[in-house]
Amino acid sequence: MTETANHSRRPTPFWKKFNFSQAFKQAPWRSQIQLVGLFLLGLVIVMLVAGIYLSISGQAAEAGLETFNLSYERRSLERTIADTKAQLALITSSSVMEQRATAMGFEPVDPTNVVYVVVPGYTGRQTAILAPPPGITETQGAVVKNEYRESLWDWLFQGINRLSTSVRGTS
Repeated sequence: MTETANHSRRPTPFWKKFNFSQAFKQAPWRSQIQLVGLFLLGLVIVMLVAGIYLSISGQAAEAGLETFNLSYERRSLERTIADTKAQLALITSSSVMEQRATAMGFEPVDPTNVVYVVVPGYTGRQTAILAPPPGITETQGAVVKNEYRESLWDWLFQGINRLSTSVRGTS
């Protein structure tokens, strides 16, 4: 004699164990409104994330451009200073100073008639070093630093990579 089994082979889902039942099925238009609302909520979240990303990227780009402009201004000022130093060197050269002295009425002095006075503690005029010593080369750094060229996604993935390597390293 064979008996028929009353139970199925599948386990019962957890929500059926609590005997929750709805009195009636929702109207189709309510389900559609809920789906549209969930879609719009997801869209708003995506738009907020995109807006924050654009804001941060814009600030980073602005800081990069400001850094570039300040670097350009610094190089321009350095050229102006170098030009001024070169003009000062030309004006104070011995030939120009001699011409100016004769134009003002000074006459060359006989070295036998000169009296030298020694002043204790006076070291004299310091020599100007206008160029670096030979063998030392000055290298220009990057105009825009790498920190300003990094996008938010690069920064986020670097953080995730650091986190995953630290988790892997401890286990």
